[in-house]
Amino acid sequence: MRTRFDFPGLIPMVIVLGALACATKDARWVNEHLELSENFHAGTKVLETPPIPDTGAHRAWLRATGRTRGPRRGADIELAVRAEFEDFSFLDRVSFASGRAYPLTVVKRENEDCGTTDISLCNVHEDVSVRLSRKFLIAKRATGFHVKLWGRRESVVLFVPPEYIEGLISRMENREPRPIEALKAAPPASVPAAADPAASARR
Repeated sequence: MRTRFDFPGLIPMVIVLGALACATKDARWVNEHLELSENFHAGTKVLETPPIPDTGAHRAWLRATGRTRGPRRGADIELAVRAEFEDFSFLDRVSFASGRAYPLTVVKRENEDCGTTDISLCNVHEDVSVRLSRKFLIAKRATGFHVKLWGRRESVVLFVPPEYIEGLISRMENREPRPIEALKAAPPASVPAAADPAASARR
């Protein structure tokens, strides 16, 4: 004989608590869920945030690549994006609040493997990256920032939350993440007009 135990309201409560846990992704959560990889031959270490939320069919995350040896030490920071379309949009420019458009780096464009030989039935992916200066990110870590990727057919608008910026920057600075409200209360830092892409990336 089986005994059944009923706990009225338990399942709804678990669902609500689970939803709140998923929604509460503060800077500490981002910091603790950074993915670290290391290439010993190239002398690089890579930190990546979890995927940024609310990006629709696209995926985006912040990435910092640090060089541990060689003449050019330091870290490069970028916004990595995998955009998904029904047909290639040929993303090639990025703009920020200033409105000025900069070229972005195209990593690859490819058809999705959707289990059919008719590639016209499959979506396509465009992997691109946007170089960001550390100064720009520090200035935006209390507010986040919007970015728009432009293509010949379509565009992609993304918002990078402040929690993801502070989560990454705090790890790079080897310190505890600060609450976003505390960062908002601090004196505002000077904000560069744009993301200050590398000189080699300007056209």
